[in-house]
Amino acid sequence: MNLGIWFFGYWAGKEYSQISFDTIAQNFRKGWIIDTDPYWMNHFGHPYHGSLFYTAARSTGHDPYLSFVFASAGSLMWEQFLEKQAPALNDQVTTPGGGSVFGEVLYRMHRLILDSGGGRPGFWRRLGAFALAPMAGANELLFGDRYQGPALLPASWIGEFQVGMVIGGWLKDVQTGARLGNFGPWASIGAHITYGVPGTLDLRLRQPFDHFDFRGWFSFTTSEQPTASLLIRGLVVGDTLGPATGWGGLWGLFTSYDVIGVPLFKATGFGLGPGVSLVKRWDAFALYGTVVVEILPWAGGGSIEKLFDRDYHYGPGTLGVIDLRGIVSDRVTFDLSVREYWISGAYATNRSEDVTWSRAALTVRLYGPHGITASLDFARRRSTYPSNPDIHQRGAIAMAQYTLLQGW
Repeated sequence: MNLGIWFFGYWAGKEYSQISFDTIAQNFRKGWIIDTDPYWMNHFGHPYHGSLFYTAARSTGHDPYLSFVFASAGSLMWEQFLEKQAPALNDQVTTPGGGSVFGEVLYRMHRLILDSGGGRPGFWRRLGAFALAPMAGANELLFGDRYQGPALLPASWIGEFQVGMVIGGWLKDVQTGARLGNFGPWASIGAHITYGVPGTLDLRLRQPFDHFDFRGWFSFTTSEQPTASLLIRGLVVGDTLGPATGWGGLWGLFTSYDVIGVPLFKATGFGLGPGVSLVKRWDAFALYGTVVVEILPWAGGGSIEKLFDRDYHYGPGTLGVIDLRGIVSDRVTFDLSVREYWISGAYATNRSEDVTWSRAALTVRLYGPHGITASLDFARRRSTYPSNPDIHQRGAIAMAQYTLLQGW
């Protein structure tokens, strides 16, 4: 896999791929650095590369832990041998770390598409599954069902797949009151998937990511910096709570990988920490709530404007999450999510980021699986700099979307 990606870069004349025995020896002599590559390359491109390693291992019968080791080894091989530039510590963290979290979600959805199609899934199911996890699809073409094992289906899942637009938004400097800019309208796509819904009667938590929550969103803008987010949280080890009739839920140790780039701020991190997710049901109403607190051993944050040699910085941090979801008669759903990031600059600078990001959304089912969603995002950012004035900003984004509702 690495050789194939390297050869493509070499064929395209990319400078990083012009390797030799001398460049490999220099990589070992120089030691590890923190690179200055673009934000989305480091925090989406490299984790996606890691997900290819990870799903290659998962789809040949390995468990999540050995697949993480495989992704780490693949990343190390790339950093030391297949790039001309010195090996980057941040890439060695995010490629297997973010790649394993991202990869497990892609592998689970790959299997969900195939296994829910029965013993002989059709062409379109196979094509969709291949697109989600190409390495898993390639291994199935090579080996058939040799490593597939039993069906990997959750007791329950909820999916919302959306197409719509960012109606508009604004940015404001709180200290001066100045309006920093307006943006939109932009076309957008998104998805929100809850796999292994807390409080489901037959839910079993035997392996990592038997429960996870995935949110992804991308807007088609004309700016150089993409406006998008990728938020993944999965249960590593835990247990169910309650009788799963009137109330229920789960608790345990969660891991997450977030990467956010919106007009106000950037925030990314690979985290681990305790959490609980509960549901209470009445006759026609169900209320879900999740609270998670995590340590981010490796996190990054910054502004949209480029400062110094990059537009983000690295350091350890913390993450707090509160999610609420109410469902009325399976017709109306409201969501409220609040995320609080604190990101230091201990690994690169003395800068720090304190960011609050919240989203309120209302979805109405019109008929069958078809619905409409209106949402409002609000963000607040406080940043401290050793040699520059502190920053205090606020912003908001309004969206409207068509929503395809799926799951069982």
